[in-house]
Amino acid sequence: MTATFDYKGFAKDLTKQAESVMPEDIALKHKKEFLDRIYDFTYIAGEAFSNDDTIEDSETAKVLTQMISEWTFHKYVDLLRSDIPDMYHESILQKVAYVAFEMGKESEFSKLTQEQMLTLVEQHTKKAYDKACKKLFENGQISQEAYEKALNLSNVDDYSSKLVHNVKIVKKTKSTLPYTIIALILGILTVVLNIVYAGAPDLILIDTIMLVLLSIYVGIYIGAQIFGK
Repeated sequence: MTATFDYKGFAKDLTKQAESVMPEDIALKHKKEFLDRIYDFTYIAGEAFSNDDTIEDSETAKVLTQMISEWTFHKYVDLLRSDIPDMYHESILQKVAYVAFEMGKESEFSKLTQEQMLTLVEQHTKKAYDKACKKLFENGQISQEAYEKALNLSNVDDYSSKLVHNVKIVKKTKSTLPYTIIALILGILTVVLNIVYAGAPDLILIDTIMLVLLSIYVGIYIGAQIFGK
């Protein structure tokens, strides 16, 4: 079962949010191309997560899509402020988005918390960005000055995130219903046995076993309530 959601409408909404918080210098010089690229990357990510049968629910697909949208925002701002020629921007952003996509899926597969996921993605997307810029420098496509400037820019450090924390990953809780039904049946059975066979010597053993089983149920129930949330 895939985590289908309206990724086209979602991409439009996130692009509007990006427009409302984009830096003034970017808005003055690069508004249209900036928003178009944010929409394209968000749309592509949303479509991929929406059709991914390893994602359990639509809310998780949304937060992963938002994560890629935000990192596209951050690193595109850095690129537009750098001296790296425009012709290389798309390639760098693709590498950043790919790493964010893979790390997001890995986080979901490993059942990491949202905080852990964001930390993991941040570390690897920064590495991907740095590596892509370094490759341009090593190939002689950009100067050392342009390379160093690109690495020293970090919009994410100056930007109070308003995109990715709007949606929380929904974790499925562990159901205790099967254990509750079993405990209820055992309890009723114990009462019936004590009524029908009152005074029977074997009842002491049966009552002890039932008490142990019900104690196990209580432990399972408490554990599910604490760790299943």
